[in-house]
Amino acid sequence: MAYQFKTKFEPFLRGYLGCEANYKGKRVAAGQRQVALEGKFKFDKNYLPLGLCEEVAANIAFGPNVYIDHDMIKKIKAENPNDAEELQQMVELMGPIGDWPVWGEGGLLTEQQQLLNSDHVLWGGDWMGHAVPAFWDVCKFGTDFYREKVAKYRAINTAPEQAEFYDSCDLILDTIDILGQRFYDMAVEKLETETDPDAKRKLENVTRTFSHAPKAPCKDFVEAVIVYVMMFSLDGVDSPGHFDQYMYDFWKVTDEQAREEYLYYIWEYFHDSRAWNLCIAGSDENGNDLTNDLTYAILRMIRTYKYQTPNVTFRWHKNTPTELMKAVYETLAAGTGLPALYNDHAVVAGMTRLGIPKADAHTYVMNGCNQIDIPGKSHMGLEDGEVSFAKVLELTLHNGVAFKQQHDIGLHTGDPTTFETFDAFYQAFIKQFDFCVDKAVELSNIYQEFHAKNSPNPLRSVFIEGCIEKALDYKNRGPLYGNGQILAETIADAADSLAAIKKYVYEEKRFTMAELIDALKKDFVGYDEMYQTLKNSDLKFGNDNAYVDSIAADIVDHFNRYLLSCETFRGGHFSGGCSPFSRAAEYGDAIAALPNGKKHNEKLVADSIGATPGCDTNGPTALLNSCLCFDHTLPGSGFILNLKFDKHIFASAEGEETFLAMWRSYFERGGQMITATVVSADELLDAQIHPENHKDLIVRVGGYSDYFNNIEKDLQDNVIARTVYCNRNA
Repeated sequence: MAYQFKTKFEPFLRGYLGCEANYKGKRVAAGQRQVALEGKFKFDKNYLPLGLCEEVAANIAFGPNVYIDHDMIKKIKAENPNDAEELQQMVELMGPIGDWPVWGEGGLLTEQQQLLNSDHVLWGGDWMGHAVPAFWDVCKFGTDFYREKVAKYRAINTAPEQAEFYDSCDLILDTIDILGQRFYDMAVEKLETETDPDAKRKLENVTRTFSHAPKAPCKDFVEAVIVYVMMFSLDGVDSPGHFDQYMYDFWKVTDEQAREEYLYYIWEYFHDSRAWNLCIAGSDENGNDLTNDLTYAILRMIRTYKYQTPNVTFRWHKNTPTELMKAVYETLAAGTGLPALYNDHAVVAGMTRLGIPKADAHTYVMNGCNQIDIPGKSHMGLEDGEVSFAKVLELTLHNGVAFKQQHDIGLHTGDPTTFETFDAFYQAFIKQFDFCVDKAVELSNIYQEFHAKNSPNPLRSVFIEGCIEKALDYKNRGPLYGNGQILAETIADAADSLAAIKKYVYEEKRFTMAELIDALKKDFVGYDEMYQTLKNSDLKFGNDNAYVDSIAADIVDHFNRYLLSCETFRGGHFSGGCSPFSRAAEYGDAIAALPNGKKHNEKLVADSIGATPGCDTNGPTALLNSCLCFDHTLPGSGFILNLKFDKHIFASAEGEETFLAMWRSYFERGGQMITATVVSADELLDAQIHPENHKDLIVRVGGYSDYFNNIEKDLQDNVIARTVYCNRNA
């Protein structure tokens, strides 16, 4: 049913509710088109056009999908009482936007699923996800190209519901063209009164661009930046993807001064808008290096301005020029934690395991913090869920009970005191583990199906391959690739604990399983000797100790292989990764006492595939050797390894030689990724006491960089506790 309203407020709601359609995506597109026609748009400080209108209470962006700012609605109603009744009616007709019926009575999740989530054993699926739509194609081909594509497949797919899908595509293309005309008119109007020569020049660039774009292709880098920012912001600011590749054809035909100027402008835009992940360098399917002079220009941009955003990923391969590796080293030495380093050989192998052809696998980028994605072709580069390995072990030790929360939510794998061998205990752990992975997958697929039915995104559907061809939304199995990613948490904590159980309970019989479990329940009170043994044990992952490393390898590789057998609702398979992000402290806080010596209220846990912070005491080479016990071709998402180096050593010639050799060796031996924080421990400690003196201090947090002062103290403690490597430990 279509509704008509007299109010001039909230064009998205009027467009959405005024559209007669069975397909929700068509109504969403109609709402976006109405915003393009009536919304108040603006330029950023460098006259780049911002396509997402922030002057309305209701709209759509990739994260929340359709949203309503109820506080803003309340304010508009109070200031415009004659419109209040219609505004209230529109809000009621839209229903509970953003308030998914998941929790509580009548929700999608069972009580057990809710508790597994809230107790930080696992979670799955509620995040709608990052993606890298091919918005650069508007710069390359123009919207008329896409109109022809829509018409071609409309003639092939002729069912009524498919017709409405194609209507939504045409409405989105209308939206883009309308925005181009709106920004052209705005620039013309501003030029009539503008007296500043610099501002006039920028506005003239806007009018030059939108005199033919976005309907027709852009002609140079200046025009491409202007159109790309409009498209990227219209989506809600996600991940720019392989920027030095899709922008290079424009870059190379543009005057050097103009292109450097507009690279700076878009870099400022990416930083100010908190764009997610921008990728550079890498190889093609034949092993050819993709480096160009834009690659080097981006590295200079990072070094010069030292922004913590956008997150930047550098793709390495065996033919990466040494000169480029040195430029990356110099950039890391600037202290931004950027770029993150990824190995093409490991990642491409992981992508091909998922059935992605090699040619497409070599186009991979990161989105979000570090999820692996195939740009313009997939809905898979997002965290679909997580499993806390140490919390799974806690469930096993307490026969399915989350001890800290006293919730009986896990699999009843048996009384651990009855297991006569470590193998029997370990098999119980694996059963519990598979149960938790299944629950994370189950949760993820519940949400995937829900979003497919209720959260269409016609903008992304136009610019992700497969959707137009199939007449399916990008959340509803439209893209070519619909794989999923479940992330591992607290790997080292679980491995260290399992190693301690194996050695001290079953092999050396220093204490019984009953004594261990009693000690854990009492947080080691009355068990000081046991606590000292466990806490100070040399069985800590990250020290090149085959005893503990083999256990870590077994559980991680099992996790990654098991996921490959699990299907996504989106039409692909799940794979694993490890990206604790800022949630490491949350996971640590949720876990009770562990056999690795962690106490009940301690929050410090592993923040990557590496050691629990402070437990790797044999230097970076030993840590890298431990991490190479995993099969890095199994994960289909970022497999993060965070390292921290002393800034004084890193700035030396010896430090450069050592780091480059270590980086190359780790990747040649199969490692997937490295991040590096270059800072002194003293500086971090002082920053906690005197934050006003360290406003520009940047550290690496899980899969992204941030200002040290921006992160909470628990997470600051985690960063500080990571081992600082210097030359004597190399």
